[in-house]
Amino acid sequence: MLKLEKLELRGFKSFCDHTELDFTETITAIVGPNGCGKSNLADSITWVLGEQSARLLRGSRMEDVIFQGTHQRPPVGVAEVRLTLVARQDFSTNNGHRSDDGTGGDDPAVDVPSDGLQLTVAAGERLIIGRRLYRSGESEYLLNGRRVRLRDIQDLFAGTGLGPGHYAIIGQGHVEEILTARPYERRSVIEDAAGITKFRLRQRTIELRLQAARQNLTRIDDVIAELERQVRSLKRQAAKARRFRRFKEELRGWLARFFVAESRRIATSLKRLDERLAAARHEHAELMRTIDALEVEYREAIDASRRGEAELNEARDRLSAIELDAERARSEQSGYIEHMK
Repeated sequence: MLKLEKLELRGFKSFCDHTELDFTETITAIVGPNGCGKSNLADSITWVLGEQSARLLRGSRMEDVIFQGTHQRPPVGVAEVRLTLVARQDFSTNNGHRSDDGTGGDDPAVDVPSDGLQLTVAAGERLIIGRRLYRSGESEYLLNGRRVRLRDIQDLFAGTGLGPGHYAIIGQGHVEEILTARPYERRSVIEDAAGITKFRLRQRTIELRLQAARQNLTRIDDVIAELERQVRSLKRQAAKARRFRRFKEELRGWLARFFVAESRRIATSLKRLDERLAAARHEHAELMRTIDALEVEYREAIDASRRGEAELNEARDRLSAIELDAERARSEQSGYIEHMK
């Protein structure tokens, strides 16, 4: 159970400046003349607890809750309300649902994991609920100074009469609306008063999770089908790899045998070539010795030829001298003969 201790407003409707109302003392009613803001206080409590209908806040759009300004005061850019509550007894929220007996908010037979608000409050501790709305349309919810979701705030007060469609705060004309409402409209109020709303919220949460689980299962089936297709492809590739490995081993064996035979053939050929090379080298040595001998003979023949040519030239010179002497002798002889005649 929670008790209202303090209400703080800033920029909300007619409350331009920071306004603080202390409810620590016993207060029965807030009275004042028309237009002084009594209904705005009730609207602020409704609004900070997550009300999303601008009509229920007596406006046409949600930005109407921000102070619009007067002739003397300019408009502000943000509306903020903070509600301070004191716990009268220990309670906790488990999986996003409120429990006043410390046992958690889920049925013991149902264990549904959740990312909802996890909160444990001891008796005497304070909860500060806050909400801000900017003219840009951005809105944020605060719980003890920490940003939370709207759903966390609604789950916290589910079944207390302060949740969506609450009955704890009855504004102007609200009683008449309830009396003239259709049966299914009054049903939400009666269910909230009977504490059924939190179970419906829990049911809706579980249904959403089941739907998400079904979608996940569908995606998992798709993933499994894709993986099976890939597995079949991998099996074919594995079979090809095994055949390739077998053929590679066979090829390695054939290559080993081929290289052994080729090595032996090359060794035999190399041996024959070595023998032929040795014979060729021996023959080459013999030829070189023969060439050396022939060169010696050639040089001797050249020397002999040169000596023969020198002797021949000397003989020719002597012959020429003899022929010249013979010619002179013949000339002298002819001269003697003619002289004798």
